[in-house]
Amino acid sequence: MGYVQYIWIMLSILVSVTCSFCFLQPEWIVRPGLSNTFGMYSFCMRGRDVMAVGGAARLCGFYGGEFGFGNIPSITWQAACLLYGGGCLFMCFGALCSMATMCVRSSMDMTLMLSTRYLQISSVFLMVSGLLVYPLGFESNYFRFYCGPDANNYNVGECVVGWTYVLAIVDCALSIFCPVLSFFSQNDNFDSDNFDYKL
Repeated sequence: MGYVQYIWIMLSILVSVTCSFCFLQPEWIVRPGLSNTFGMYSFCMRGRDVMAVGGAARLCGFYGGEFGFGNIPSITWQAACLLYGGGCLFMCFGALCSMATMCVRSSMDMTLMLSTRYLQISSVFLMVSGLLVYPLGFESNYFRFYCGPDANNYNVGECVVGWTYVLAIVDCALSIFCPVLSFFSQNDNFDSDNFDYKL
């Protein structure tokens, strides 16, 4: 097993953990003054009537009170949740498959690497699609109620883009390298096998 394969496995694990973490966080969009935050399927609000140490308590939960795609306030956010969440799930499977390449025989190693590469390519397309679709929901009445009437597609109005959305974009950019490293890892293994055969 070459160094490229180790880098590919580590990057696959890092990307899968980071995208899953981002998916679970509600800080995709932030309303600075009120500390309201909005995520893929959850939100946090600063309750004005509930006092705690340092100010009003922060209440978090699912849209509509319980988890369900129908409770997400915008159809485009529902689509983004499915796309990005599906991409994260595929990336997690890809990370498991990349780790499995350390344990299989070399005859099956190439087949597993090829399958993992296609799985990771699919996950990249799904995550990118989810990140591009999510801002289309900014024109919904729900979002405009909290972020002002100027909010529109790709315009957050009085809100700002949160750290989770930025991290998801960076993570998605890094995930592009996973299939590329898989390709070079497969070639590296093939060259190593030929070298051993010649010896």
